[in-house]
Amino acid sequence: MKIKDLLSIDLNVDIKNVINIEDISENEIQKEIEDYIVTDGLANDFEQFLDKFTSNAVETGVWISGFYGSGKSYFAKMIGYLLANQNINGTPSRERLLNRFTGIEDEMFFKNKIAKLDRYNNLVVFLDIAKQDTSKGFSYTLFKNFLKSINLPQDEYGYMLFNSMNAAGKTDIFTYVKEVVGKDWTELKGNMFTYFTACKDIHIQSGLSEKEYDQLLASTRSAITEFSPSDLARELKSYVQLKSDTSIIFMFDETSEAINQRKITLLDLEGVSEALNTLGGKVWTIAIAQEKLDDVISNTNISKASLVKVTDRFVEKIHLEATEVDTIIKSRILKKTEEGFSLLNEYYQCNSGKIGDHSNMNGYGISNTSTIESYTSYYPFYENQFSLLQNFLFGTKGYASTKVAARGMIITTFDIVRKLVKEEDLYNTVSGWQIAREANNQPDIRLSSRYNAAEKVLENNAINVDITVRLVPVISEYLCHLFRSNCATIAF
Repeated sequence: MKIKDLLSIDLNVDIKNVINIEDISENEIQKEIEDYIVTDGLANDFEQFLDKFTSNAVETGVWISGFYGSGKSYFAKMIGYLLANQNINGTPSRERLLNRFTGIEDEMFFKNKIAKLDRYNNLVVFLDIAKQDTSKGFSYTLFKNFLKSINLPQDEYGYMLFNSMNAAGKTDIFTYVKEVVGKDWTELKGNMFTYFTACKDIHIQSGLSEKEYDQLLASTRSAITEFSPSDLARELKSYVQLKSDTSIIFMFDETSEAINQRKITLLDLEGVSEALNTLGGKVWTIAIAQEKLDDVISNTNISKASLVKVTDRFVEKIHLEATEVDTIIKSRILKKTEEGFSLLNEYYQCNSGKIGDHSNMNGYGISNTSTIESYTSYYPFYENQFSLLQNFLFGTKGYASTKVAARGMIITTFDIVRKLVKEEDLYNTVSGWQIAREANNQPDIRLSSRYNAAEKVLENNAINVDITVRLVPVISEYLCHLFRSNCATIAF
């Protein structure tokens, strides 16, 4: 049996390095939910959001922040799936996500909180604001993505269809088009010519002349160029008045990045915040950013006092820290099959002394593998190797656990297993040189030159390179960690 045979994970399927908040296809949603690991710490973050959302709050803004790799976008997307409760391949997304809370502390407490969402109907609009064309303003960017979420084109024709549909007291474009022109919107919406022809037919049948239709089209285009926060509030109000049981949730990722790129400004956020506040809690704005809101404000030239509506709007702030990376790795990558767990359990009972000796290292805060739980959970690694891996990746364990760790640790662990040890025989373990190889794929160029020079010396002196060369990256990484400020001085 090989190492890969005792792991539950499919090593042929890549772990996504970046979460795309706009990818909401059914298969993608199902895979993201199935891969998501809810830790006790994340459960508390979910609780904070759920308490806010179910509290009949007037201020309906939430600012979710976290450093790159903290899992903020993944967390926010799970929040979106909980709220939308979209049917995913026959099963509601909320039901699928409930299963991810199994096994956490106070499991039923959290599941009961999630069950409260059954009283709400929500339309969730997902967008990456940094990737959007915001040339027509932040308000219209939100509105056109709202149009997309209700299956309308993101242009003037979609805007016109939205208004004519609302005027007829309808909120479902498929039913509306079928009733008015007798055509299937599914077949029309994918082609610009067919949908703008349908748009014209609908308006002509409503009593407009050709000239009046052309005038309406021109005025709609003009309105888009001047689309304001009050226009956004007015149009959304017309929709929620018809669907009084529904709330609209805008969830926009990379907010601080978009501000840094000047695609939007804090004043844009302020204007939208003030306008949407008039809708009585029917429209939520959830901003996802790498920086905390106060830090974003501090980095601008605008006084905090002048942005009081932004801070008041986003009164709920959730900041994620990548502090439970070990739990995620053990549950997602190193989880064993029942047979694998049984084999490792039996092997440890027969060889616990040898395993303890083999995993023994001298160092502050580093101990050998002395329990069966540690051995079976971390295999094919030893638990102490994760402290070393964090040092290789980030320099200090403290930096790793509070800023960037999760994504780097997860991807590196996965790559070590998939690329280097999956075909090794059962009971073999990951070695130091394998950790060093995947932990630093792009070492300092000066260090690489010395590594290559050392390799040539070994070859020229007929030294067994296959064995010795494995020590070079381990030693170089360790010394580079000790003397990180001056790696160029290291020689072999």
